[in-house]
Amino acid sequence: MTKSMTRRALVATAAAAALVLAGCNGDNGDDNGTGDTNGNGGGGGAEAEFVLTAGHQLAVDTPFDEGLNRFAELVEEKTEGRVVVETHPNAALGNETEMFQGMQSGTIDVGIIAPGSIGEFAPEMSILSVPFLINSQEQRDAVIEGDIAAGLAENLAETTGTRPLTYFGGSFRQLFFTEPAESLDDIEGRLLRVQPSAVLTDSFAAIGLEPTVVAYNELYNALQQGVVEGADNEAVFIDSQKFYEVAPYILRTNHEVTIRPLLISQMTLDNLGEELSALVIEAAEEAGEFERNLESEVDGEMLDDLASRDGVEVIDVDTSGVQDAVEDVWYDYAEQWDAVDTLEQIIALRSEG
Repeated sequence: MTKSMTRRALVATAAAAALVLAGCNGDNGDDNGTGDTNGNGGGGGAEAEFVLTAGHQLAVDTPFDEGLNRFAELVEEKTEGRVVVETHPNAALGNETEMFQGMQSGTIDVGIIAPGSIGEFAPEMSILSVPFLINSQEQRDAVIEGDIAAGLAENLAETTGTRPLTYFGGSFRQLFFTEPAESLDDIEGRLLRVQPSAVLTDSFAAIGLEPTVVAYNELYNALQQGVVEGADNEAVFIDSQKFYEVAPYILRTNHEVTIRPLLISQMTLDNLGEELSALVIEAAEEAGEFERNLESEVDGEMLDDLASRDGVEVIDVDTSGVQDAVEDVWYDYAEQWDAVDTLEQIIALRSEG
């Protein structure tokens, strides 16, 4: 399915529903990171027909934050002020699980949610963030722009009442630890923070780690206090959340090219109607491309910057043979999700480089 086909499917779904529900919410007074303490996406005094509440759990001025603010700008521009988006960074609306539940209930309209967190509600979505499965940005693009993501999106909408508008991400995720390491053998048995996803837990366990779930907003303290000994993230977020201060040993594993859905409540789409929902979808697609390009640009630069800092080590590690260790986990879960065909389509798109 092409991007335009995905847009038409979204609009058709929105138009077909006749729910008049409170999926579009007002101002809650949080700072959106753009200097507007009302949390408004831009406003300018015109009275909007709809005010959408949008959030993410990461820091201000990160690519996710800039991407969500770009989405807000584009929505206001394309709808000529009829729809505005209030953006709330730093988990101001709750952690990812809480935001997802808010979208299901209609108290939050839009959120950036990791597939591993969505996996609590729709397990098959975790296939988009399985370690070592998606190993290039080209493979990532083929996944999110084609039938794979379209099929997952339809299933998500049917089972949870939320729907991807677009996809943020683009950086490579790395492992980082509180104690020195120079190879995957060195980290065997270490406690690793993971998202609440069984397939992530078992995948990292397959390479010798001991995964444990810790809320993202508690991770810094968990590393500092020894609750966990490591975690994984993109370089830009290792920097923005200052994880390098307490876990300065970074292993360049490139074990995941991030795919982070920008979700919207189906109730919100239904409320907006055909015309406005089409414009919101169009704005999201443009914001997604903007954010992915931005994150890709800063990723390598930030990893080099981290490596130059006193006390921080970035080590290239050999990951050859890792697929053999984790592939059985991929297939075990794909069978549970009735998604073996999806998994094999993703594998077929892998880079051999």
